[in-house]
Amino acid sequence: MGLYLKSIWMDMKCELEYKLSFVFTMVASALSTLFTLLGTIILLRKFGSVDGWTISEVMLVTGIAVFGHVVTEMFGRGLDHFYKQVKSGLLDRILVRPRSITLQVLCSDFQASKIGRLLEAIVILIYGIATVNVEWSFYKILVLIMMVGGSAILFFSILLLKASFSFWTIEGMEFMNILSDGGRDLASYPISIYQKWFANIFTYVIPFGCVNYFPLLYLLGKGNAPFWYGLTPLVTLLFLVISFGVWKVGLASYQSTGS
Repeated sequence: MGLYLKSIWMDMKCELEYKLSFVFTMVASALSTLFTLLGTIILLRKFGSVDGWTISEVMLVTGIAVFGHVVTEMFGRGLDHFYKQVKSGLLDRILVRPRSITLQVLCSDFQASKIGRLLEAIVILIYGIATVNVEWSFYKILVLIMMVGGSAILFFSILLLKASFSFWTIEGMEFMNILSDGGRDLASYPISIYQKWFANIFTYVIPFGCVNYFPLLYLLGKGNAPFWYGLTPLVTLLFLVISFGVWKVGLASYQSTGS
């Protein structure tokens, strides 16, 4: 952990060497999310709701999705760019170092410029929590924490799968962005608004629905949702285990670039 924190501090110092560039990047990153959010708010104010979900409820869903995605982007960017390390032969050097390979990959890149988006996600979350119609209890607060944590775990698992994909091919990596960046946009709305076959894929295969739909049904008391719906974010832990399994298989199959 000490090595990881030291690596984060070094990356932050490097980014802050060019303060103006850091500020511009941070603002641009925040604005990209802000404009998307404003478009959602305008549509919801025009039509009142989407599939019965109010603007406050959608903002809570959006806040959970954006928070999980941006936290993963900040701390797991090394996984996102892992294919470059495979292509350049840097992974060969990583393999001979006496440290955890996963830790070294995570230490390879930390993006402090995402702080703007992180603050934005926190504001959206606070707005959603403060305005949504929920009678809070200890268990419901715990469910909310699991939703936020499950979102981060899920996006981290997707990045881990994306990195694992690099062991077999380094081309076509944009396909995996469908699950990472595309998953953020998809998870920013209640999954019930999509076609059933599509919603089933992103509930039972990629468990976005287990993070931001079923537990929210319980919190809001929609459809007489049972209390165990609040436990569905724990499914992301199983998804994480599976992703690590694929990562380990990929490492075991790696045969060097010959560099």
